Amino acid sequence: MIYRRTLFIICIGYFIDFYDLTIFSASYVSLLKEQFNLINTVDIQSTYLLINNYYTAGIVIGGILFGILSDKFGRIAMIRYSILLYSFSIILSIFTHSLPIFIFLRFISGIGLSAEFATSSVLIAELLPTNLANRYTNLLYLCGVLGGMTATYMSGISWKLMFLFGGVAGLLLYILRSKIYESLLFKNLTTHINRGQLSLLFHKNNILKLINLLLLITPFYFLISIMFLYPKFMPITIDLSVAIRKILFGFFIGNIISVGFATILINKFKNYKLFLLFNMLIFVLIMPVFIFISDKYVFFYACILGLLGGGLPTVWVQLVVKSYGTNLRATATASLTAFGRMTCIIFNLLFQSWLTNPNIFIKNAIIMICLLTMIVCLVIYYTKNNYNKELNFIEN
Repeated sequence: MIYRRTLFIICIGYFIDFYDLTIFSASYVSLLKEQFNLINTVDIQSTYLLINNYYTAGIVIGGILFGILSDKFGRIAMIRYSILLYSFSIILSIFTHSLPIFIFLRFISGIGLSAEFATSSVLIAELLPTNLANRYTNLLYLCGVLGGMTATYMSGISWKLMFLFGGVAGLLLYILRSKIYESLLFKNLTTHINRGQLSLLFHKNNILKLINLLLLITPFYFLISIMFLYPKFMPITIDLSVAIRKILFGFFIGNIISVGFATILINKFKNYKLFLLFNMLIFVLIMPVFIFISDKYVFFYACILGLLGGGLPTVWVQLVVKSYGTNLRATATASLTAFGRMTCIIFNLLFQSWLTNPNIFIKNAIIMICLLTMIVCLVIYYTKNNYNKELNFIEN
């Protein structure tokens, strides 16, 4: 396959992206204790949520910005140069003992890696036929999972080494990306066509589609926002940092299973909606039972949570890619991913207000799970399956 090198290099990119998404969550307890002298568990978790909000804000801003630029100047150019922003910010994070500076560097890091998965998924879809695009998008996510597992493993050794590895790997990736293929669909766009016009997403003919697609991915962002807080409310005796590492490893193993299952199910039935419904069933049955999970079941429970985290983003991103024309595809995919991440800020603010009272946290979390399930199932019912839709069209 002539695109093999290109596919390999963009998979490495998402390895680094997922690695960075994981490093702070995997190491925040030891990092905040060592670098900023925080001791109290509530203070540590509140600071984690604060930093994560700024990081997420960076992802939102960068996702929209680099999505637009990807439609204007090309998919390759943006995923190449954005990695530089990430690399320098993550290396500098190691050397600061100022919390505001560290927060700012996490914000810049979020901007740098914001459009990696979305733009890479667009590129895969535009380079390959549907059945292969499905497999390689899932492979892309699997490489990300490996990045997350690598970060989780390294968090048990040294958070500084973990950050340094991410920065150096990003610089090497910048060099590797100097010679990879651009999308032919993008290259064949004529110069007079409007590209990357963000306002088209909010046009009256598109706004309902945007809201529906955003709602479909919201359970995933709810999950990744709340699962690092679960250990505080579980009947467990193990250390918080140990519990978080167990949850991460289990979550990633569940991701691998989910991605494999998604590949088989989607290519067999050629229907994205079946997998979305399967995920919501797991979501409503499994998410509320965290209050019953003891020490020996933490890892197993996290594996089941992981079934929600692997196939869902990969199936969702393919649904999004096929919902928009070539001149708006990267803008839409990256922006919707960014808007999805923005819901994490809302969830984090809610969780932060619930943290001091365990009963309020548990009750409100379960209410949110049930509410999200009802809304998303309704959206799935009205969503059109676009598995066989051709990508060579323009958004007017």
